[in-house]
Amino acid sequence: MVLGAPPLAQGSLEKGGRNVKLPPLHSFEINSPLDRQAAMAAHRQDRKWFRWRWPNSANDDRFEGDVTVDSFNVCRIIGYRNSFLPVVEGAVHSSGPGSRIEVRMRLFVFVYVFVAVWAISLGGALFTDFWPFALGMLGFLYALTMGGFWCDASKQEQTLRKVFQAN
Repeated sequence: MVLGAPPLAQGSLEKGGRNVKLPPLHSFEINSPLDRQAAMAAHRQDRKWFRWRWPNSANDDRFEGDVTVDSFNVCRIIGYRNSFLPVVEGAVHSSGPGSRIEVRMRLFVFVYVFVAVWAISLGGALFTDFWPFALGMLGFLYALTMGGFWCDASKQEQTLRKVFQAN
């Protein structure tokens, strides 16, 4: 017996375009007619500690980060500040004349630490008379994290599919 989503749910997931998960993690695969070096070489720049961030359409398909023989660890260059910008980690596998790219998006490690410290400090207030405030702040923290992550995760997925000329 094969378990799966009912046909109605499958249709809504396929048409929805975005599959938002509860934790800010996103994984997907791209089948590309290009090899890794041809695609990432034109769209990658070296990491910089300081970069002028001006909103510009030239930033739409540029990434900064590290590319090795069979993997990459990059972030999209954006013209605004988003602490919840996903880090894109990918593994490239040969697939006939092209390649298959496994992509995983996650938050920066420091963002996980910041969110954990904030949640733990508010978690202690849940057992006091200020529990409604603490519960509201935990909800705000969750909404802020998810909104910041998924706003750019969907943009990065579309950009990567365009860069790798996804099938």
